[in-house]
Amino acid sequence: MELRQLEQFVAIAEEGQFTRAAARCGIAQSALSASIRSLENDLDAQLFHRTTRRVALTEVGQALLTEARRTLTAAETARTVVRETKALLRGKLAVGGIPTSKLLDQPDLLRRFSVAHPGIDINYRRDASDALIAGVRDGTLALAFVSLPPQPLAGLRAIVLNTAPIVFCCRADHRLAGRRKVTVPELAEESFVGAPPGSVGVEHVDRVFAATGTRRRVTCEVYDLGTTLDFVEQGLGVTLMIEALTAGRPDLRSIPIADKSMVWTLGVVTPPEEKTTAAARELITLLHQDPPA
Repeated sequence: MELRQLEQFVAIAEEGQFTRAAARCGIAQSALSASIRSLENDLDAQLFHRTTRRVALTEVGQALLTEARRTLTAAETARTVVRETKALLRGKLAVGGIPTSKLLDQPDLLRRFSVAHPGIDINYRRDASDALIAGVRDGTLALAFVSLPPQPLAGLRAIVLNTAPIVFCCRADHRLAGRRKVTVPELAEESFVGAPPGSVGVEHVDRVFAATGTRRRVTCEVYDLGTTLDFVEQGLGVTLMIEALTAGRPDLRSIPIADKSMVWTLGVVTPPEEKTTAAARELITLLHQDPPA
């Protein structure tokens, strides 16, 4: 008995015809008939009741169908284990990410992966979330750490890693620096440093502004968070950011925004589960493990 014969047997049982089953298996009908006769001889049992139009399983055939499916599933699992083990011994992993220094230590994560899988070459790319998501979509990146938009990413899988409220960030000498809270309309006339309207990660923010009849006026388009804060420190504008990223900047002030729905979400984006590489899955597994002390 061979796996090929079991696959053919299952195909006939599911299709109900030798003709369709032969097409599904990619062989001639005569070859399929001969293979099944050989299987029946090997088992010394009739598996099908044959008519000119359809075939139906015998009682023995019904019993074999359950075991055949289980055997084929086990065989495919074994193939997958071997394939993925080989993939983790040697290969490449293309990763993209936005700056996440105080929320996710990407260099340490990639170091741990490299130690665990020294045969995998890591290629890393720093870019804006829009470009990184496009890279995952076109297959040039296996996964990417990005600012997630509020709407689902069609055809991709997104895993939320962290959420935090967005705050208003300005210099200590700004007119609003002493406030305990600010409202969106109060920010209408401000010059912002950061991603332009419509960029991934700020779409919801822009909708919140639009709902109040205002818009976020971006005069300095900067995607890197560190550079954004540098610009704000130099008085070139204000920004919207999560408070954790402004730590260590004594000349800046972070002020809560009254609209509680304004949040930032960090996530990892991959292709659908069935298309995610073994190396990418392994990196995500490490992501959810605490680094060694």
